[in-house]
Amino acid sequence: MENNLISIEDICSFHHVEINFIRSLEEFGLVQTTIIKKAVFLNTEELDKLERCIRLSKDLEINLEGIHAVAQLLSQLNKMQNEVIQLKNELNYYHQIH
Repeated sequence: MENNLISIEDICSFHHVEINFIRSLEEFGLVQTTIIKKAVFLNTEELDKLERCIRLSKDLEINLEGIHAVAQLLSQLNKMQNEVIQLKNELNYYHQIH
């Protein structure tokens, strides 16, 4: 599991963001970090979410509340897209039967 972890300090250095920004994202429930021996790490599976938040913040100058709202809307959109796919599959199944 430790192979899938990246130091928050390394991420902050690479993306030129403050550690407090990542802590704030975690407080909003947008990313999850792991603490091992007082060091903070991010799982590589969380990296896409973090980079999306960084882009929203830097490129579009969206604040944390806005990033949280965007994340919720994207989650809802993803759920709806999955539901549409499921409904299309069911519809195709019933068309094949008749």
